[in-house]
Amino acid sequence: MAATSLSRSCPIRVISVHLLDAAGRLLRVLFLDREGHISAEPHYVPREEALILASNQQRVLGHQARVQVL
Repeated sequence: MAATSLSRSCPIRVISVHLLDAAGRLLRVLFLDREGHISAEPHYVPREEALILASNQQRVLGHQARVQVL
């Protein structure tokens, strides 16, 4: 049986927002919900929506954060 990558097969994702200081050090990890609001609690989002939300949020925050879809 061929192994399937969990990252490609899982339809639900969490979007993490890593806030960084001026030197690029991690200050805080937050999460995005389906509406694009930042919160302290993780929210599960369908994969396609998560990719779009993460991309948009990264554009907004720029170098102040690293946005990842987990």
